[in-house]
Amino acid sequence: MRNIVHRIVCFSPMNRTRIYILLLAAVSCRAAAEEPAVLTLEGCREAAVVHSPLTDRQALAGEKRQAKDRVASAALLPQLEVNAQASYQNKTVNFPGDLPVPITLDLPRDQYKATVDLNQVIYGGGSVRNAKRNNEAAEQVETVSLAVQIDRLRDRVDEAYLRILLTDRQLKVNGLMQQTLAADMKTVEARIANGTATGGAQAALTARLLELQQQQTELHGTRRQAMETLSVLTGLPVTEETVLQVPAVPVEEPAEAETGNETFAGRTELQLYARQREQLDVQDKLLNSQSLPKISLFASGGYGRPGYNFLDRDFDLMAIGGLRLHVPLTAWAETQRGKRANRIAQLDLAQQQRDFEQNASIEVAQYRTEIEQLRRITAMDTQIVAARTAVRERALAQFNGGMITYSEYLTEFNNETAARIQAETNALRLVRAWIGYEAARGIYER
Repeated sequence: MRNIVHRIVCFSPMNRTRIYILLLAAVSCRAAAEEPAVLTLEGCREAAVVHSPLTDRQALAGEKRQAKDRVASAALLPQLEVNAQASYQNKTVNFPGDLPVPITLDLPRDQYKATVDLNQVIYGGGSVRNAKRNNEAAEQVETVSLAVQIDRLRDRVDEAYLRILLTDRQLKVNGLMQQTLAADMKTVEARIANGTATGGAQAALTARLLELQQQQTELHGTRRQAMETLSVLTGLPVTEETVLQVPAVPVEEPAEAETGNETFAGRTELQLYARQREQLDVQDKLLNSQSLPKISLFASGGYGRPGYNFLDRDFDLMAIGGLRLHVPLTAWAETQRGKRANRIAQLDLAQQQRDFEQNASIEVAQYRTEIEQLRRITAMDTQIVAARTAVRERALAQFNGGMITYSEYLTEFNNETAARIQAETNALRLVRAWIGYEAARGIYER
């Protein structure tokens, strides 16, 4: 075991996390033979984040920035080139014939040149520095954008998790009502044997029992679909024996409405808008640096014909070096066009954020109202179920006494079933509303 732990430590943090989860899953599978596995919503969220390719993409965002930074830094390194040229020209230098002293030149029309050229940037207008800042800003935008997608992944986990819990509640009510109906059928069978009831009553109860069994089959199918979704999202084994822990509902009331975006300050979308604005600002600086003058050293050495003495027809060595100034005169107009495009993007981004904040405020307010309403509703569900149970038991006694028909009794039986299902549904709706309320505020951990 010590060797296994030592090998795990040697892996990268991401791989170590995955291996720990796999070991945890293996231990859970081993313990499954003794007792059912228990999953929590927080555990499923964490497993989904680790299992998702989005996490790997977040790690790759940093590697991509480093690669781009190396490309940008290469502009500050000495640039070395080898150039070769062979040419033929139709004329060479020819002096006029009316000179006081006649000069005759016999220069070759074919020329050859091979050089090694060196260029070293001394001042680049801050373009490399701003390019790296732009790479960093792009990385932050990508990382936060992936974080937004991870939040949506958590929402999908919540949905599948709560669907399983709701189905479990409905299956529980279904099983309880089947037991109740089966007990009632035994009483009817005894009455039929005594001649105090007809076979129609037994047929009606049997039909209702079959309907409950049919609903049970549908509920099992719905649960399997939700289990498969949760298993795919989290990478964890989710079976019929898996027990899902019901998230606790906070005792306190939802926070009062706050001003501005304080209510949903934890939303990653707000961070994304901020990072995108920063990226546009950095792009403006990068555009400015591209239109600034640039100074560099240059040197060139080679061999060819003619050399720098073009009157010499023999091959010769050549060398030159100096300082070069580059002023991009037409880049200013292009820079202004790019900055105008960025200003438009800033305005569009501001509109997007205002729209998001408006929708987020509405969403938080709706969840707050729903929680307050469901607290009052669930407080009455226990009384409603107790009352419906008492009415059904009284109807059963009346049915056994021949005072009402079996159809009237089934009406009260269905009313109790609906009340129990509604009570379980309302309890899960309150849990769902709290989870949605916290997610709308950007809270995924308690």
